[in-house]
Amino acid sequence: MSDRELFYGFTLQSVDDKGRVAIPADLRVVLDRNTPVQDLPVRTVLVGRDAALNCLLCYDVTWARQLNDDFNHLRRLAAEQGRAFDEKAERRANRVEIANYDPSGRFVLPAFERQRAGIGKWAFFAGDGDRFQIWAPETLLAADIDDPDLQDRCRFYMAQKKVTL
Repeated sequence: MSDRELFYGFTLQSVDDKGRVAIPADLRVVLDRNTPVQDLPVRTVLVGRDAALNCLLCYDVTWARQLNDDFNHLRRLAAEQGRAFDEKAERRANRVEIANYDPSGRFVLPAFERQRAGIGKWAFFAGDGDRFQIWAPETLLAADIDDPDLQDRCRFYMAQKKVTL
């Protein structure tokens, strides 16, 4: 998968009452470039949740296929070595919903995921290599995580847009 482009960048986006938000252009370009040509007529982003961080994790179909291949490889390896493999736990980590986005990047955040991540009127997008995160700013700023830089970036983008919580 060396030809994959990676997700980089940070942005604060408004979310409307129906849960619609726009994927920032720099992230959307990567989604499109990582999507096989035959799949491009329908633009999709896969949206899951990182329960430990309480943010959404988003990625393209190609990365989902890679994760599935990796999962199957690890399962086979464990069987060959006679080791236990917690398939249910691994599968739970790959639970995602499919969301279609339009050419401008607008899509509806899946309601269950949005509610569980606490995303309201604002969503903070953070590129994270093979995927990107979407945070409720108040959740990120209150989180006990070892990433003060990410929290500082969120504060910076909030200040730029004059957003107060």
